[in-house]
Amino acid sequence: MSRFFRRKKKDKDETKQLPEEETITTTNEAAPSEPEAPAEPAEEVAEPAAEVAEPVPEGRGDIIPYHDSIQDRLEYMLNDPKMADGLEGTHKFMLEFMAMGERFWIGKAPLGKIETKVGKADDEDAHIRISNDAVAELLGAATFSEFSKIYLKYYKNSDAGKFVKIEARKPIIDLNRRGYARVPVLKLLIGAAY
Repeated sequence: MSRFFRRKKKDKDETKQLPEEETITTTNEAAPSEPEAPAEPAEEVAEPAAEVAEPVPEGRGDIIPYHDSIQDRLEYMLNDPKMADGLEGTHKFMLEFMAMGERFWIGKAPLGKIETKVGKADDEDAHIRISNDAVAELLGAATFSEFSKIYLKYYKNSDAGKFVKIEARKPIIDLNRRGYARVPVLKLLIGAAY
């Protein structure tokens, strides 16, 4: 505290030694900074506008890191605790994909970990074909919400070069009993999320 008071005294001594013109200049320099104070309430007004934005469903606003293949992106999403919420409760699943000219499958055994392998699956729950153009857009999606919108757009309205085609190999009721309805990513991948 004593340092603080000493500085104050020094500042006062310096202003006494300055000529009158310089003292006036310092006083005028302080004056323009006063109108800047009303800028603070303007910032407070902007904050409520951000709160009015459309609420994002839980887990769908999370940013997905860049992946250079659809297999890596799907594996990441299935291992993410929010996007794959409830996955540990599923008995087992196996999805076969055809994308970028390659056939691969992603699956999980009961109480097991997520596995990804290249080739044909033995007993898949669904077969999903994704066009190369759709894969490029899905890889460009920054959030799960954006990924979902693109995936469902090409599933519902497929074009010649952009499509997602899902062929369920087992009844949807059976898949839902096994946990597909509880897990956001699985629900999306079989086309049940709207």
